[in-house]
Amino acid sequence: MVRELVQVEAPLTSGSSMGTTMLCVRFLASTLAALSLAVLWLHGDQSLVLASEPAFDTQAIRMDIIIKARRFHPSPVSVPVGRPIIVVFHNEDVELHAFVPQQFLEHVPVHIDGNGAPQFGNKGLVRVLIPSGGREEIHFVPATVGEFEYRCDLPGHQMVGTIVVEEAAADQHTTLGHSDRVQETP
Repeated sequence: MVRELVQVEAPLTSGSSMGTTMLCVRFLASTLAALSLAVLWLHGDQSLVLASEPAFDTQAIRMDIIIKARRFHPSPVSVPVGRPIIVVFHNEDVELHAFVPQQFLEHVPVHIDGNGAPQFGNKGLVRVLIPSGGREEIHFVPATVGEFEYRCDLPGHQMVGTIVVEEAAADQHTTLGHSDRVQETP
């Protein structure tokens, strides 16, 4: 059908169905080309890998971290490596705060949700600004075992928290024992 449309040499009038079909085909082709270029331009040299994105399902472990009186509560918290995690920051202070993961989330796919302002760099998530009374969810799957600091990097804020990523234990509730605010989602 497309081959026949391209080989038409007769002048197309605005009232002909063949002219309308050709315009639709050209419009669709140019729209697809423009969308493809826009996606490539927006993502620059970052690869679009859908298969490796973390699967955030009902087995995700949720951690609620309260920001109050210029402190992260609780800290430290422990999570198992390789399991989907949702960290929910609740800023109960009257001032803006930031979550800066240091090297913790470098090259780790994340999903951000809430009313904060995430900032990304060439290595991934750099920081999230969380407004007063704000809430921010960070979904990820930790890939490396270790103890990782995060902080608020705003001037005068000396806030540091710790996330400990441990080997998965047989009983997840003992691994998550650092905090009573950590829970598995239903």
